[in-house]
Amino acid sequence: MAKLLSFAGSAWAIVSAILTSVSAASLPQPRADVSACKLKANQSVYLSAGFGYDLNCAPSVGTLSAFMIFVDFSDQSATESSPDILRDFFLPAAADWYSTSSYGALDLSVTADTSRFYRMPATAVSYNWERGLTAEVHERYIQDALAAYNATIPPVDVLYIVPTANASAITYSPTFVGDVRTRDGTYVARKSVTFGYDGYRTWGFLVLNHETGHTMCLPDYYPYNGSATGLFIGGWDLMGLISGPSPDYFAWDKWRLGWLVDSQVDCVAEPGQTSHVLSPVEVVGGKKAVVVKHNDTEALVIEVRSSTGLDTKSCAAGVLLYTVSTIIETGEGPVNVLNVTPGSGGCAGDELNDATLTLNGINSYTIADWGVKVTVVATNGEDFKLTIDVL
Repeated sequence: MAKLLSFAGSAWAIVSAILTSVSAASLPQPRADVSACKLKANQSVYLSAGFGYDLNCAPSVGTLSAFMIFVDFSDQSATESSPDILRDFFLPAAADWYSTSSYGALDLSVTADTSRFYRMPATAVSYNWERGLTAEVHERYIQDALAAYNATIPPVDVLYIVPTANASAITYSPTFVGDVRTRDGTYVARKSVTFGYDGYRTWGFLVLNHETGHTMCLPDYYPYNGSATGLFIGGWDLMGLISGPSPDYFAWDKWRLGWLVDSQVDCVAEPGQTSHVLSPVEVVGGKKAVVVKHNDTEALVIEVRSSTGLDTKSCAAGVLLYTVSTIIETGEGPVNVLNVTPGSGGCAGDELNDATLTLNGINSYTIADWGVKVTVVATNGEDFKLTIDVL
């Protein structure tokens, strides 16, 4: 009988108090209703970074249900004592990661059949598992795994297929974004993540969080053209460099996923100066982002990043600025972190990893083409007070 295991998954204080007690009319305020900054997704752009993208996305609030099976191959067979070893490699750390990043809004609930490895009908090498893997071959691999499993799986949001760590020919971990069905047409899941050797060799459990991000319709933020992985965003988000020092999701995506509510985002859509106080993305509560709308498809996002929570390896806490475009596809740079410290050399291996404004360092940055200036004017612990000038 299959063994099934589930994982569900000072002085400033006085100043701050005074500021919060001042009437709203005496301080500059956001110039638009927050809905004006919810840039609509372009449905013709693959994994558009806007709101409302529709590709039967897995749920990002509540429970995301998944089923995990384990496979091996005649040419690269399992030598692990039990699939439990591989289950524990990915879980429950990945579920905990989502609980933390989502402020408790998302429960990754994975049922894993750890009774045995199911033998695939073809050799690992025969799948030609390299970059450029076709959707057809990927689907055949998934259907081969389901045939090898040969048991009913109650419909779930995501099917995880985990190969033995000896399967070096299954080189990387792509996500299949279409409906998952058996060869006889039985519906199984909205999406499937097929893990590869890169998880064991390089990325660790975070590969599950990255790929599951795709099941929720998040794009890749690293370049597909072979350039350096950190070209667009450095190591600031898990959907870019998985092993980056600051892997927590951008506030923009946390808003899109429903992990931030509208009251935690300020929207600026008209000329003038506004004042804002932001708390770090990594901590619960408080205002998390300012979005400056440039047009119907582009916006500037300002957020605060700290060396806490999921970003304990961050090498440059402060105010992060990045642009978002809803008409640029995944892997082409839909999000670009602005290098507010050009020529610094960066930190933790990438020029953009120190691209933050601070009170005592570089405290102001102007996007000339957009006519926007962002200035840090005060701090309260890890909270930042900013002014934003829009021409």
